Amino acid sequence: MNKPALPHLLGPPSAAATVDLDGPAVIGTLHTWTWRQIHAAAIELAVQIDPAFTLCNLCNSRVGFLVTWLAALRRGCLQLLPPSGGHADLLAVLESSEDPCIVVDDPRSLKPDWPDHARYLVHVPAPSSSHIPDADLAWSPDWDAPLVRLYTSGSTGTPEPQIKTLGQLVLGAQLLGARLDEDIDGGLAGLGGIVCSVAPQHMFGIETSVMLPLVHGVPVLDRCPLLPADVRAAFESCADGVAWIATPLHLRAVERSGEVLPSCRAAIASTMPLAAALASEIEARLGAPVLEIYGSTETGVIAMRRTAHEAHWRPLQGVRIEPVADGAWVWGMHFPSPQVLADHIAPDERGGFALLGRQADLIKIGGRRASLASLNQLLQELPGLDDGVFYLPATHEPAERLVLIHAGEPLDRTATEVWLRQRLDTAFLPRAIIRVDRLPRSGAGKISRSSLNEIYAAWLAKRSVR
Repeated sequence: MNKPALPHLLGPPSAAATVDLDGPAVIGTLHTWTWRQIHAAAIELAVQIDPAFTLCNLCNSRVGFLVTWLAALRRGCLQLLPPSGGHADLLAVLESSEDPCIVVDDPRSLKPDWPDHARYLVHVPAPSSSHIPDADLAWSPDWDAPLVRLYTSGSTGTPEPQIKTLGQLVLGAQLLGARLDEDIDGGLAGLGGIVCSVAPQHMFGIETSVMLPLVHGVPVLDRCPLLPADVRAAFESCADGVAWIATPLHLRAVERSGEVLPSCRAAIASTMPLAAALASEIEARLGAPVLEIYGSTETGVIAMRRTAHEAHWRPLQGVRIEPVADGAWVWGMHFPSPQVLADHIAPDERGGFALLGRQADLIKIGGRRASLASLNQLLQELPGLDDGVFYLPATHEPAERLVLIHAGEPLDRTATEVWLRQRLDTAFLPRAIIRVDRLPRSGAGKISRSSLNEIYAAWLAKRSVR
C-alpha cells in the first residue's frame, strides 16, 4: 500500500510534523505526554525487544500500552493481544505462540507461573526531558507485514485468532475518523481528548484509543474509568470537547447514576447491542450524539449509526455488504475481503442495512423462536438490574428453559417475572435466577460461553449438595 502521511505515527521531519509531535498525546494525572516523548520512549523500549519475540502486550496504562505497541511495530515483531484477562485464555495463546514475551507496566501484574510459559519484561515508561530531533523518530514500517494477532471474544464458542497488518489498522482509523468528522460537531479537530472505558487489547479499544489518536493526533486520557463517578472525573481532567468510548453497560450505569459529563462532544459505543431508548436517554443527559459502531474482530468497524435516530446502519466509505444464506458477505479496503459475517442483514435502498440477528444466536423454546441478543438488549431495561444476561443450558432438551444470570443487588423474583411477562412470550421466562458477585466480562464487556457454562455448572453442583 502507499505510505500514508502520518506525522504522529511516523514522525517525518517537517514543520507541520514538529507542531504535531510536540502536541499532547496522553493526558496523565501528573504529566501530559507529547507525541515526541511517546516515540522516544518506544525507541528506548524497542532496543530491549528481539524481533523474533511474539510480544504479549498486557500493559494496563494507556501510556504503557501505546509505548509497547509502537516499540513492537518498530522492531517488526508479532504483537499478541489475548481474548480476555483470564489466566486460562492467556496461557492458551502463549502456548500457541513462538518465543512469547509478556510486557507489563506494573510489577504487581506479574504472575508466579509466567516464567514457565513465557519470558517477561516489566517496563514503566518515563518521559524524556530532552528534545529528540524529528529525523531520529522517523522509521519506515512494513505496512503489509502480519504484525498484530488478536482474538474474537469467544462469546459463541472458542476465541479465534485474527491477524492484522499496520496498513489495515491505519486505513481503518482513517475511515473511522472520516465518519466521525461528519457525525461529531466540529469533527475530530474539535476534540480536546478521548476518554476510553474499554481496554486497549480489544479491537474496539485498539481502533478508538490507540489507532485513532495515532493517526489523527487526538490525545487520550491515561485512565480506563468504569464507574460513573470515575467517568465524570475523567471528563473533568480533559480540555473542552471530549469523546467517550464506552459499552452500552457503561452508558446505562451513567444514565442510572444521574452523573453529568461536562464538555462531552460524543459517546461512541460498541461490543453489544445498544437499545434506542437508552441511546435517547444518554443523548438527553449529555447533550451530544451517541454513535454506535458495528463491526467485528475480523473486519474492524464497518458501519455506524446514531442509534437514537436511526434504526439502520450506514457503512463506512468503501464498505459493501450483501446478504447470503448463512449471514452476510462484507467487502472493505481495511480488511481482507470478502469476510463472512454471522449476522443476517436486510439492505435498504440508500445503501444502508438493518441487522436481523445471527443464526447461532437464535434459540427455540416451546416451539417459539427468539434472539438471545434481543432478549439481552431488553434485559438492559429491567428495573433494579445492575448487570445480567440470559443463558440457555446446552442440554438440547425440548423442555429446557432460559436462566437469568446477574450480578449486583438481589432481584425480587416476583417483580422480575411480572416485568418480563409483560414484554416476553412466557416460553422465554427464566426458570432460574442465578446471582453472582460479578459477571466475567472481558475488558470490552463481552462474556464467553464457556464462562457462563462454568457459572451454571457451579450453581447445579451447589444445588445438588443441599
